[in-house]
Amino acid sequence: MLYSLIRILGDRHAGFILCLIVVLNLIVGSLVMNNHPELYPSFFHLDLNYFFKPVRGEHLWLYALLVTFSLFGINLLACTVDSVIRLIGTRAGRLKASAALLFHIALLSTMAAHLFEGFYASTSRTMIAAQGVALPGLGNVRVESLKNIYYPDNSLKDTEVALLFNSPDGRQLKKEIAFNEPAIFDGGRRQVVMLSGQTMPGGVAIARDTDNREFRLEVNKPQPLESGVLLLQGLFQTDTGMPFAQFLWQSDNGDRQRLFMALDARQAHHAQIGITGATYRFKEIVETPFIVAIVRHNPAIPLILASLILASTATFLLIGWLRTRNRIL
Repeated sequence: MLYSLIRILGDRHAGFILCLIVVLNLIVGSLVMNNHPELYPSFFHLDLNYFFKPVRGEHLWLYALLVTFSLFGINLLACTVDSVIRLIGTRAGRLKASAALLFHIALLSTMAAHLFEGFYASTSRTMIAAQGVALPGLGNVRVESLKNIYYPDNSLKDTEVALLFNSPDGRQLKKEIAFNEPAIFDGGRRQVVMLSGQTMPGGVAIARDTDNREFRLEVNKPQPLESGVLLLQGLFQTDTGMPFAQFLWQSDNGDRQRLFMALDARQAHHAQIGITGATYRFKEIVETPFIVAIVRHNPAIPLILASLILASTATFLLIGWLRTRNRIL
């Protein structure tokens, strides 16, 4: 009775029909997503949780796909159990039967991996700069260096970036990445993939007139200076497009003063600030490197690798069976 139920659930004709319905659902889903791009955010990845927040009529194809996918999984599981029973009860053609069994298990594993990835994986787009940013599971990461590589015609060939990771347990790790070389962690489960890399204004260099000593200030990083602290609050532009820096000066006795400096050495009068009798003039804008990256976490990678190993093993077994068969013929 139980074996009859397994044979019914694992019917190969039903499995073929369910497989066609899965493909049809995917085609319909592709058409819906192309016709309603406003429903899906930029750099959208197949996050299955998204389709339930909230439930929408436009996502009906996905709900039907999950139902059909589940039925196909049940059919495949029953077919796998039937293959195991057949393998145990036969002596001839065991190599071929073993290969078929491994292919069934590999397909089941792949289906489970896709569902696991769809519900539990995460993908985010973020900017990583020299100041650093906290990434879940990876700790604090910052850009240590950035190098652009150009073709002879001066077009961009590649961008090489050194990232410094400070993990929550205190370990420090340096990773080199480029456009086609992501940073990979946890056996492939976590990846940092670079989309673009360049530099942006991150501070200013000023020089003191009395001794020509240079001071390099970064945004929101206090600089001890002249019996007080000078803070670069930001880099801005006037309505006419003139770039300027805004500073906050605080003396040791608590006096505070807001100062402004034009970021153009040709504007001699405006490209300087005075602090307690000393004059500081603008020297240059300090560029800081940054990248735009996709941070990907896919906990289903071990299942995908297991599927690949099983399918590869099944292929080798099938090749061995074909060789044996040819010898006999």
